[in-house]
Amino acid sequence: MAVRLAWHASGTYSKHDDTGGSDGATMRFPPEKEDGANAGLGIERDMLQEVKRQHPDLSYADIWTLAGAHAIEIAGGPPIEHKLGRTDAQDGSACPAVGRLPDASQGAEHLREVFYRMGFNDEDIVALSGAHTLGRCHKVRTASGGVRMRERWYAADFWRWLRMPPAPQYLGCA
Repeated sequence: MAVRLAWHASGTYSKHDDTGGSDGATMRFPPEKEDGANAGLGIERDMLQEVKRQHPDLSYADIWTLAGAHAIEIAGGPPIEHKLGRTDAQDGSACPAVGRLPDASQGAEHLREVFYRMGFNDEDIVALSGAHTLGRCHKVRTASGGVRMRERWYAADFWRWLRMPPAPQYLGCA
């Protein structure tokens, strides 16, 4: 959940107007807090409240992104350099528009639009989407209502889908 929180806090960024992203930790406020794509992330935000209590000098934005980076390392990924200095917004006025997060059900062109807006390319899409293989799928913690890919996809399979998108096959989960 920490990786998902960090990504969803960051994945709204736009290089075109420098809006969205993790700075501000705006997911604490409506409408971002209530965006269906962020379903279940209140659980992780609540879990990290203790860290904020113990380290009031750190911003929520830094805590969330540091938790995500650390979770990648705990899962066996590489250490991720993390720089502190993000700030917290005081209200929801800086919340990005709902719908700025990637939604694979909308197809490859949508994914490209979203990721290109952040400055990524197709290879980055494949690498970042691999985070969906971490953890388990729980209906209360996912925007997809608890659906997961039926088959385990490898990067090469996803790359082919991104290039020539057949409809992904889904299977419900507990």
